[in-house]
This record gives sequence, structure tokens and C-alpha cells, in this order.
Amino acid sequence: MSRPTIDDVADRAGVAKSTVSAVLNDSRPVSDETREKVNQAVAALNYRPKSSARRPGANGRSIGLLMKERDNPFFAEIAAGVASVVEDAGYALYTASSEGDAEIENRLLEDWTQRDVDGLIIYPVMNDDTDLQNLLALQRARIPFVLMERIAGVKANVVDVSTAAASKKAVRHLIDGGHRRIVHFAGPLYSQHSDARIDGMRYAFSETKVAFSDDLVVRAGARAEEGYRAALDVFDGLSEDERPTAATCFNDLVALGVYRALHELGLDVPGDVSLVGCDGLSVLDYLPLRLTTLRSPTHQMGATAATILREHIEADQEPPLRQKRFEPELVVRDSTRARSGDRTT
Repeated sequence: MSRPTIDDVADRAGVAKSTVSAVLNDSRPVSDETREKVNQAVAALNYRPKSSARRPGANGRSIGLLMKERDNPFFAEIAAGVASVVEDAGYALYTASSEGDAEIENRLLEDWTQRDVDGLIIYPVMNDDTDLQNLLALQRARIPFVLMERIAGVKANVVDVSTAAASKKAVRHLIDGGHRRIVHFAGPLYSQHSDARIDGMRYAFSETKVAFSDDLVVRAGARAEEGYRAALDVFDGLSEDERPTAATCFNDLVALGVYRALHELGLDVPGDVSLVGCDGLSVLDYLPLRLTTLRSPTHQMGATAATILREHIEADQEPPLRQKRFEPELVVRDSTRARSGDRTT
């Protein structure tokens, strides 16, 4: 017979997993009636908490933050926002990265479930290998989680950004500034945000007389070196009349790589090519050329996700699902400029 789990205790007592954890660790007030139900379930099942997971944090609780790229400062800023909420409350915070690999994501989620973490914040991998069974398993196990990207058909807590609307805003800024040949360096296939940015570009073009074509979208990735290689492929060898006069990028790191490629090709930013990033990484504020970007409130996003998760973990009864969508801000700085000629509106 398999060893009973905290989920078995929660099912038998008819309470949330977080309530069982609160009773076992005496981490917060619980009604006498609820405490008695939990203790009876523990005795009936002969449940024994795992010693490695009994008191992971000062209050006996822990959460996991699953990111996509360990070397991306965007996720570091998200993690800082999460930590600002949970660490002061006594939670242990575990962080890991799937590196965009669905198999790694599944393994990490299964491992954290076995370790009896009290909740999870997840940037999900979304590609052809995606298996939503891991999220359904979390729901069956009554482990609260917050998604940082909306997934169609999955009812969950979500903290997200209006990616398509923001992308539309950036492209429209360039079109209104007289740019007609605009290329977009798209993100990785495992991110729905990448597709949303492309959709935003299409929307911007559809509101003008400028024609959109699929060859304006170039698959790059999420890292600086990927933006660098993609930009070399696009711009190398093109004449002034052929090359794009502006570029938007999946994120600021890709924009940084594009900028280096343009510099090596002898092209000036923004004199020859206007350049727009996305995310608003604070570290790029210290570059000699300040990047025009779509700034997301990353710290606030992380803090909001952690606050929602805490509410679900600490509630005696499961609260309603919450969804919060942030609107990125277009910050126009030194890397873009208007071109002379007719404007399209």
C-alpha cells in the first residue's frame, strides 16, 4: 500500500491542503471543528509528514516559482516581487527553470508536488509537446497555483500582461513616425506571448494603409545571442532601399542582440534603424543608448501573483479564482526616431 499523502488527509477531512498544513504546523488559527476533522483524518490514515517537508519555512509553508529561462533578468525581477511578499510572511521560496522544455517542467512540478509545497507560481511551457495533465494533476491534488500566462481552457488564477495590445502600440508608434518597412524578431515557440506580439503587429498594420506580410516576422528567440544571429541574417547585404527602417523585438535581450548586429554591420540606431524592445529591464537603463521599450511592471506582477497565492494557501475555504492583467507602458527613448515623408493613419 502506498504511503498516505497530505492530499489524502485533505480529501478525507474535506478541507484544503493548506488547512491541513496549518493544523500540522500550527502556523495560523484554525477553528476547533476544522482542527478536529484534520486530526481525525491524520489518525485514520496513519499519516506522517515527510521530515524533509515538515517545516521548510519559518511558518512551515513553502512555494515554488517555475520560470522559463534562468539567465533572463525579466524572471529575476519577477522573483524579487514574489520574494517581497512571501519571505516576510515566513514562506520558503524555491525557484527553478524549465528552460522552455515541457519534460523538465513536468518533472519539476512532480518533484515539488512530492515535496508537499503549499503552492506554485508557473510560467507554463506552451508548444506542441505541452501536456496540460500536469496542471490538472495539481488541481486534483488541491495545490493552489498561479499561471503567469493565460491558457485557453484552463480555469486558474492568472497574472498576465496585455501582450497583443502592447505590441500593437509599439508598431503603431513606428508607423505613425513614418516607418513602412518594419521587421519583428519573434520569440520562442514555447511562449504564447510570442504569438500575441505577432498578432499585435498585424492589428497595428490593419488600422493603416501599410501592408502586412508574413516575411516581416523573423523567428529569433528569447536571448541576446539569438537576436544577434537573426539580425545578421536579416540585415547583412541589404541595400538602403531594401532593408527595414525599424524593428520590434520579443524582449529587451533580443533587442540588445539586434543592436550589436546592426552596430557590426555599420548601421546606426536610430539613424538607419529604429529599435524597440519589450519588458523594460532596469539593467538596460545604464546602456549608452537608452532603449525604447514596452515596460512591464515585473516586480508588481510577481508581488501580485504571490499575494493571490497566499490568499488561496491561507484560506480555510477555497476562495474564487482571480485574474489580473497588466498593461505594459510604451517608453519612447533614444533608440527610435520618426522618418520624414508622408504619415499613414
